[in-house]
Amino acid sequence: MDCLEFRRILAATPRAQDPAMGAHRNACPACQSAWEQAQRFEDELLGALQVPVPEGLTERILLAQTTGRRQRSARGRRGLLALAASLLVALGLGAATWQQIDARSLPALAVAHMPPEISSLALTQPISAQAVANGFAGRNLPLPGPVPAGTTYVHDCMVGPYPAVHMVTRRDGEPVVVLYLPDKRVARARNFARHGWVGREMPLDRGSLVLLTNGGNRAPFHAVASAWRQAIEGTHLSFVHEPLAP
Repeated sequence: MDCLEFRRILAATPRAQDPAMGAHRNACPACQSAWEQAQRFEDELLGALQVPVPEGLTERILLAQTTGRRQRSARGRRGLLALAASLLVALGLGAATWQQIDARSLPALAVAHMPPEISSLALTQPISAQAVANGFAGRNLPLPGPVPAGTTYVHDCMVGPYPAVHMVTRRDGEPVVVLYLPDKRVARARNFARHGWVGREMPLDRGSLVLLTNGGNRAPFHAVASAWRQAIEGTHLSFVHEPLAP
C-alpha cells in the first residue's frame, strides 16, 4: 500500500482496521500523523453528538407531577415546575440539535476532509491546465475559464456527502485550499475558524466554494476565489466585496 491509497481509505473510513493500512502507517511517519489527526477529529465529532441529559432531570419531572396531583391547591406552583422541567428538556434538546447541525455544517465537513490531504499543501510545482481540466472532468464538469496561476494540486473527491473538486493554489508563497462543491450552495459568504484552520465559505451561481489555510490568514482569499470563479463560471467578473456573516 502506498501513501495515496492509504489516505484515500482514511478519508472514506477513518476507523478502518485494514492490516495493510496498519503496516503502512507503522512504516510511514507522515501517514501516521495523518491517521492520528483523523482519529482526533472523529473523537471530537463523536463527543459533540453526545449531549448528556442533566442529572436527575427525570426524577425532578416525576416529583413535580406527583406533587401537583397531591397538592391540588398549589396549581400555580405545579405549573411553574412543569414549565421549568419543559424548559430544561427544551434546552437540552436544543443544545444537542445545534451540535448535530454544526457537526454536519460545510465548515466542519471541509476541515474534517483535510487530515488525509495535508501533504497536498507541501506541493509547490504548478500543474498543467490540462491536468486541472482532467480533475474537473472526473465530476463531469467543464472548466470554461482560465486555470488560476499557481495551482499545484487537483483531485475529485467527496467532502462529507457532497461530490467535490479539491484544489490547492499558492498565493504569495502560501497554499490556499479550494473546495468546489457543485451540488451544495450556501446562502452567503461567511468566515469561520476550526481546529487551527481559518476558512471562508461562499456561494457561486452553481454550488459553493470553501477556502482554507492551515494557521495562515484570509488575505489571499478574495483573489483566489475570484480566479476560481472565473475558471468555473467562465466570467470575467470578480467577487463583489460584501459584508461577511459572523
